[in-house]
Amino acid sequence: MLRTPVFWRARELHPFFRLLLLLVVAVLVCAQVGVMIAEGEIERGDLLALGLYSGLALFAWHPLSAALMTMAICGTSAVLTGSGGDLLELGVALVLVSATCAPAVIVLHVALMAGVSAYLVIAESTLVTNGVFGILACAVVALLAGITARLFTAREEVLLAQRAGIARAFDQISRLQQDRIADELHDGIAHDLTLLLFHARALPKQPDEQSRQVSLSTIEDSASRALRSAQSLLAVMREAPGRSPVGSGKAVPGDVSAVAEALAQTLRDAGIRTHVSVSGATTLPAHLAEVLGETITEAAMNIIKHAPGASAAVIAVAADAESVTLEVRNSRSRVRVPAESALGGHGLARARERLALLSGTLDAGPTPEGWVLRAAVPLR
Repeated sequence: MLRTPVFWRARELHPFFRLLLLLVVAVLVCAQVGVMIAEGEIERGDLLALGLYSGLALFAWHPLSAALMTMAICGTSAVLTGSGGDLLELGVALVLVSATCAPAVIVLHVALMAGVSAYLVIAESTLVTNGVFGILACAVVALLAGITARLFTAREEVLLAQRAGIARAFDQISRLQQDRIADELHDGIAHDLTLLLFHARALPKQPDEQSRQVSLSTIEDSASRALRSAQSLLAVMREAPGRSPVGSGKAVPGDVSAVAEALAQTLRDAGIRTHVSVSGATTLPAHLAEVLGETITEAAMNIIKHAPGASAAVIAVAADAESVTLEVRNSRSRVRVPAESALGGHGLARARERLALLSGTLDAGPTPEGWVLRAAVPLR
């Protein structure tokens, strides 16, 4: 990863490091203001210190401007005062520069440090040679710490990109399935049923036996093709998780826990830690298992689509003698969700309608931790 262009491109601070930086800067500013109040006057060094702290805080929003501002203040202060403290501050700032800025800015920062160090040694400042080496050693540690932070952020971006790719793949698969079903309905079943209906209506009106045989043959062929198209359509629909199997024509019970575990594995493959909780008998009548499976599928797909940066999710299914309840929770996304993903479709509305046909209910909405979906359907 260290050799990839993505790793070395300019980037913003991770939200955690941004918050930590602002807290540290706030403490430093308070301490500096306290010193100024205690001394009863404002000196040039106090203003330079406040300017430096402002530059450090700027890393939270615009790292390039912050890096240039920090280098200008520290370099100017070191030349004016001849103090090694400014060199040390420049070395500490290297953590933020190496974590956020492009390689050219990092090289410029290191070159400035080398130049300031040489100037302080030549000018015989208060900083002795051993002190310069000590500060440079600290700068090396700061550089390594910054690169480590950059590596942490880059790895997270890669994982989020993989999750987004998985979400796009799910969307593409869904569209392909819908297209296949629509094509099968339009080009197969609908056309065959149209011919069948036409000849069935025309059969009593046929003038001779030959014409009757033509209609009967067309009806038989159309019905046979429609049956094959229906079987093909059912095969396409069975490919979606949560569909109850259809065998000899009799509905068989479906295991909702198996569906929940399969979709939990799908979420895990997307990098979202998912826990499945099952209580009670979850082998249900086929129609109940199908609707609950579709609801779990909708919830899982919404997590991947609308919360790509979620870190954890829970799928809980509980059954008793009266009803089956479903709860799907996920944590808040750690990245900004694109606008096109935020504009959701009608999946939850369709799930609510399917449950209402079985006297069930569905509620979904935000929580302090993220998002939750709750569904309940009676068994009687």
